[in-house]
Amino acid sequence: MAWNRILLDIETQRDFLAPGGSCYRPPARDAARNIARLFAWARTSGVPVLSTVLRVRPGDAGPMAPAPHCVEGTVGEAKMPRTLLPRRIDLGLRVTTDLPAHIFQRYQQVIFEKRHTDIFAHARIERLITELPPTTFIICGAGLSTSIVQAAVGLRARGFAVVLADDAVVEPAPQPPEMAYLRMRAKRVIFVPTAKIVSPPPRPRRRPFRARMLQRAERQAF
Repeated sequence: MAWNRILLDIETQRDFLAPGGSCYRPPARDAARNIARLFAWARTSGVPVLSTVLRVRPGDAGPMAPAPHCVEGTVGEAKMPRTLLPRRIDLGLRVTTDLPAHIFQRYQQVIFEKRHTDIFAHARIERLITELPPTTFIICGAGLSTSIVQAAVGLRARGFAVVLADDAVVEPAPQPPEMAYLRMRAKRVIFVPTAKIVSPPPRPRRRPFRARMLQRAERQAF
């Protein structure tokens, strides 16, 4: 089965998006709200969701910001509640290439846990994405200058269309993410607001009944 859209949810964890999180910044409030809107849209529209979760060993420095983040066993490593769908599977940290058969037919959300920011350093994610037919990835989450730009550039290099929900992403590190945006623009990643993604496409305008009948009469006359 082919899907024309997949939501790629990157590191939507409490340390980045919840007040009190170790890397929380005020812009994350609006981003978290828009991420929740994307998940509500995916759930009702039947859009598959590929989620990644960063797991940092206790005592290790996290890869996305100077402050410790997403440390195993802490509250901050948990995913935001609205980023979990009822029909999901968490494949954990195991780095192998085996995957359940027909995974997106059985589960709407597939969650991978990882130690590093780059999704393509994870063998299972690499295999899943490589075996997908042409589709458009819609990206949201945390880590513009790390996880997000790596995913977007990697997907484009593999021939996928990529849309960044630009009001549903955050940068937890203090440095500005301008270079990440430049890299994504160079790879022709499309930036759109959440509202444009979740809004239904406009219905084609139908001509008034009288105009249709007049045109039909004109055709019959000739």
